[in-house]
Amino acid sequence: MAVAVIGGGIVGMSTAWSLRRRGEEVTVIERGSIGESASGVNAGWVTPSLSTPLASPGVVGLGLTHALDPNGALSIRPRLDTDWIRWLWKFARAARPSAYESGVRALLHLNRHTLELFDEFHDDGVDFEMHSAGLLALAQSADGLKWFSQLFDQLVPMGFPGRVEYLSGDEARQRDAAVGLGVQAAAHTSIDRHVNPESLLQGLHKRVTEMGVTVLQHTAVEAVTPAGTGWSIRLPDTSLDVDQVVVALGVATNTILAPLGFTLPIIGAKGYSIDIRGAGTSPRHALYLMEPKLGLSPYHDALRIAGAFELPARDERVPEQRIRNLVDQVHPYLAGWAPDARVDARAGRAGLRPATPDSLPFIGPVPGHHGLYIAAGHGMLGVTLAPATAEGIAEMITTRRIPESMLPFQLAGRTR
Repeated sequence: MAVAVIGGGIVGMSTAWSLRRRGEEVTVIERGSIGESASGVNAGWVTPSLSTPLASPGVVGLGLTHALDPNGALSIRPRLDTDWIRWLWKFARAARPSAYESGVRALLHLNRHTLELFDEFHDDGVDFEMHSAGLLALAQSADGLKWFSQLFDQLVPMGFPGRVEYLSGDEARQRDAAVGLGVQAAAHTSIDRHVNPESLLQGLHKRVTEMGVTVLQHTAVEAVTPAGTGWSIRLPDTSLDVDQVVVALGVATNTILAPLGFTLPIIGAKGYSIDIRGAGTSPRHALYLMEPKLGLSPYHDALRIAGAFELPARDERVPEQRIRNLVDQVHPYLAGWAPDARVDARAGRAGLRPATPDSLPFIGPVPGHHGLYIAAGHGMLGVTLAPATAEGIAEMITTRRIPESMLPFQLAGRTR
């Protein structure tokens, strides 16, 4: 069976791997270069412990409060736009306690084999940087960990397999020499990891090519149209006829769907990151700075600072002051390591995370369009959820059956 995967981000490349190892003939079509999209800008966290919906009780009020705060971790900006107002109304409804709890359960179920799948990447020869020391959440006061402890109190009764260890500031400094004196409380999760997302994408690219997948870079899809029992994909210089199509374009998903008379409530949420170098002992763990809601990922050659969730967003412009603020907010949490005195804020990057009203991705067939599948809308959880998403899509295509873990992520009833 010939399958085209449109989009070469982490979800698209994982899907190509899952389909090819089931014996399908796969072509990936990427409008840019592999690794350049939002998939390569994020913190690279593989965090089942934090896989919860953004749409949660109190989040709308918090986001509106910080709408104009240049340092706000979450900002929801009012806009007189019908689609945005409809999206925000659905987001508010999804933030009700009962809906939030259902979302937590769905993501927990989806994640049950996540770590095994990352190990399968490695065992299959995908070469990428991965760290398994876990996640340290750092707070400047005991109250700063309140959200974290409430989250675990909710996850454990649902069958979450991980555990959390609560630490004093001194214990956190003993655990990781990079932790600063401003940290008074911490929590260490047992199962979380982090990867270098660019290395993961390049590793997947190399491996799927070895497996026989065709990867077309710098190739824009001009149209996707039904053709007999399959689909025809018009490219700038040719066309490609396939049996099945998987659209994994994140924020740009509707550029393919809209001409087919179908749209999804996916909007862009801007996040930022910068890779910096410094002196001293780099952190051993991925660090979650609780008060500013920033993620720090130590890699072999740099420390990545990532954060912010600005709704709605339509471009990837990077205000230099926004990047400087990210770097400045890190200082109180670190001691054994310090960034270089001259951090070039122009090296900061931004990416548009595909956000849905209920904070759950769309994973499954498009109603009324046989052979057309969507894998998009993963928000801040793209790296964590990509392997499980890919396995679900591959199973649907090869067996014509929707796995139980995929039922909450179907398109029916969740579109505009």
